[in-house]
Amino acid sequence: MAVKIGKYHLFQRRQDTGTFWYYWFEDDEGKRVQRACGHGCESKRDAATFIENLLRMDLLEEKRKIELRTKTLSDFAQGMFLDGAPHLARWKAKGKILKPQTIAQHRRHLVNYLLPKFGRLTLDKIKPTAVEDYLLEKELSNSCRNTILYTLQLIMREAKRDGLIEMTPEFEPFKRTGKRQDILSSKELTSLFPFDEKELIEIWKRPDDMRKEQDWIALMFGTLFCVTVSAGLRSGEIRALHKEQISIPNSGLVIDRAVDERGQIGSLKKATAEDPRSRAVIIPEITLKMLERWLDRVPEVPDYPGLVFPYHGKPIANYYILDRFQFGLDRLKIDHETRRLTVHCLRYTYNTRMRTLLSEQVLREFVGHRSVAMTDHYDNPILAERLIAYQGVRPSVEQFWGKSG
Repeated sequence: MAVKIGKYHLFQRRQDTGTFWYYWFEDDEGKRVQRACGHGCESKRDAATFIENLLRMDLLEEKRKIELRTKTLSDFAQGMFLDGAPHLARWKAKGKILKPQTIAQHRRHLVNYLLPKFGRLTLDKIKPTAVEDYLLEKELSNSCRNTILYTLQLIMREAKRDGLIEMTPEFEPFKRTGKRQDILSSKELTSLFPFDEKELIEIWKRPDDMRKEQDWIALMFGTLFCVTVSAGLRSGEIRALHKEQISIPNSGLVIDRAVDERGQIGSLKKATAEDPRSRAVIIPEITLKMLERWLDRVPEVPDYPGLVFPYHGKPIANYYILDRFQFGLDRLKIDHETRRLTVHCLRYTYNTRMRTLLSEQVLREFVGHRSVAMTDHYDNPILAERLIAYQGVRPSVEQFWGKSG
């Protein structure tokens, strides 16, 4: 006969080898679950003691769940994204290694936006609609809003792992508002990057009332921007370029490092332990000769030996490379006020020009895109030039009406 102790029903069964004690209970779905009592339950008293211990453990677990459900976002996430945080160590052990600047960004989002607004709420009370409405009230770009949502997503995943919530809420991203860059025309490229050394220096040499700028600086910047547009590089990638990345015999570059937001040379954008995002790219012969010419004159800097484009003994600052690029545009009266032309436009220019010359797969490998959609985004053609590029398919077009006669 079964004896009920709490939610458990204790009963015994006689077998050839002796008497054994079992218990059953109904789970959350109403299904009967049957299990054996532990070893050592030789008597009814032993079995009852076993069940009483189960009930005490159930009570402790229920208390733990109640405590978890009453934990606020502030209680749970206050110590996240800090040096030595357990979740970061666990992520690292699993191969999810975040860059220091990424960790710092998540911490800023947590402290500046999430905790002030939602810190006093329990995590199950934080609804996607409330978060979206709050972010819309802030004067932020959609890109920034999306990174804040991603920070909250990471926190929610940790909360689900710890049993605070049953499901991770879905946050719908905001539409990207970043405008595409314009590109430089063939005529503008030819004017900005003449092969003749004196002409190149003349374009990129900045007049200075206090001190006349040395020619090598202008030669460096002219060469730097020429390599950038010839290989479709990001600003951080060209500023980190090292001599060991250049293969003269193979007419190309190996892109495996970049200057980050702190001005330090590290891994490439979106690189992970599993995917370093490294790539190789072939550059035109004329660019390679300009680069070789510069390599014969590049000054050595003690702190960054082998750096191809050093300025004041270190990698060029991000703000200065933009200023210098726009100076060159101004020198040739190329409008960068109404047209969107920053250093990043050189990557757009490369992607657009090479779209008609390389296969989609090779182009993506050269620029480091993981999807056709991203290559499409960087394609911003000057249609008159695109028309010229299509002249090779005219024989096929002529067959539209069929053969005459």
